[in-house]
Amino acid sequence: MTPASTGNPIQRYVRTMTTRTFAVSLTALALVAAACGDTSTTDDSTTTTAPTSSTTTTTSEPTTTTTGATAEEQTVLVYFSVDGDDCGAVEAFERTGPAQSDPITLALEQLLGGPTAEEEAAGAGSFFSSDTADAVRSLDLGDGLLTVEFSDIRFLNNASTSCGSTALLSSLKDTVFQFAEVERVRFTIWGSCSLFWNWLQTECSEITRLGTTATPVDVNALASESGCTPGQGDLPDGRWFGYITDPTDESIQFDLACWFSGVGAIEATLEDGQESPPPNDYYIRNTSTDTRAIPVSPDVAVQWLPPDDIANLSDIPYADWVDGRADRDWLPGVWVEVDGGGVVSIEEQYQP
Repeated sequence: MTPASTGNPIQRYVRTMTTRTFAVSLTALALVAAACGDTSTTDDSTTTTAPTSSTTTTTSEPTTTTTGATAEEQTVLVYFSVDGDDCGAVEAFERTGPAQSDPITLALEQLLGGPTAEEEAAGAGSFFSSDTADAVRSLDLGDGLLTVEFSDIRFLNNASTSCGSTALLSSLKDTVFQFAEVERVRFTIWGSCSLFWNWLQTECSEITRLGTTATPVDVNALASESGCTPGQGDLPDGRWFGYITDPTDESIQFDLACWFSGVGAIEATLEDGQESPPPNDYYIRNTSTDTRAIPVSPDVAVQWLPPDDIANLSDIPYADWVDGRADRDWLPGVWVEVDGGGVVSIEEQYQP
């Protein structure tokens, strides 16, 4: 193996572009531009459906830097960037862990802990380090699709540039594709595919063994409860968020809106160009003020947020609730439950 001092592209790249320190010579630092090319945008080849020369991962036989696994241990591979001018070139390094551990989880956790001093001396480089050792939040594997949820790793400076993202993705995908049961992978931050890929300056994508395919997110499908896209006509039975206008004894006018929380709120704010993740973990999208007339059940149940205690719900007769609306400074959004075509419950939504 070429000594590390000849210049791992990620070692050279990270040292010149961030405060992280790798064992790299001054000669290697002078080669940054040649090694990484233009770092102002993400390489378009990472959003194609077939591999190209710029995204081809170069690998070699595993480098053994640890002792062999015992009967109580298992061996997995982690892929780190290696010597050379190809930003996507990676090499496998053997790691061991408890035999009872899930091997995919073990491999990713070992990868995100970064290379050891011995591996760095052998030429390994990575954006990952002890700062990201606990960044794997969850894994889900079903029908060949592995979904990986990271905590927020967007603090990794320059990992989102052209050379940086190529190196980052090569390391991640080669590590998970060592397992035959993984046919494709989706990476997320806090469960959001868009948050991960927007960080890398492109759209939500899935990676297969053949390349990367954009997979746009149907954001409205992530709206809470019954959603917000029931189509035209009468509102179907379900629990819907929106705003009530002109309530009478017999009916309400209902302006349907989208209430997002959690991952849905992250995806919706990203799509709408708002702060993401949003403050207080919720987001409301209301692109139309059209209303629907919905009959009100005679025994409709209402819970409201009294003006003197707006954070706690209290029961109130529907007629009193209607009469008191005119005197309120703020009319919150509500959850309306429709059953049999009529409103059977109304619950006001507290908004911090």
